[in-house]
Amino acid sequence: MTAVLTPAGAEVTDRTACALARSAGEQILDVLAGRRSLSQLRRHLSTPVAALLLALLPRWYAEGPDHRLRSVHASLTDDHTVEACLIVGTTSRVRALVMRLEQEEARWVCTVLSLL
Repeated sequence: MTAVLTPAGAEVTDRTACALARSAGEQILDVLAGRRSLSQLRRHLSTPVAALLLALLPRWYAEGPDHRLRSVHASLTDDHTVEACLIVGTTSRVRALVMRLEQEEARWVCTVLSLL
């Protein structure tokens, strides 16, 4: 993730929760599409999430790199946790990418990721 994310200690609102989820989701989609390496996001991913992305790469990329983020729905569960659902589409399929982001020290980490 990039410096666009809300810094630690800053108040997170529903609006910034959506921006945070969008930024994280776009970067995860870039990894799945082969436009970004997994190592670029590694410090912002829990170990299970990084392993899941590695497992998804071959199947996801086989569907084609043209994925579009259609919508983002996010909410705060507490001051340091955001849960989000991102709707992702291709020309032939629509999927949901569900994630949980937790603030750890000065960064946000994706601790749960599910592709439906």
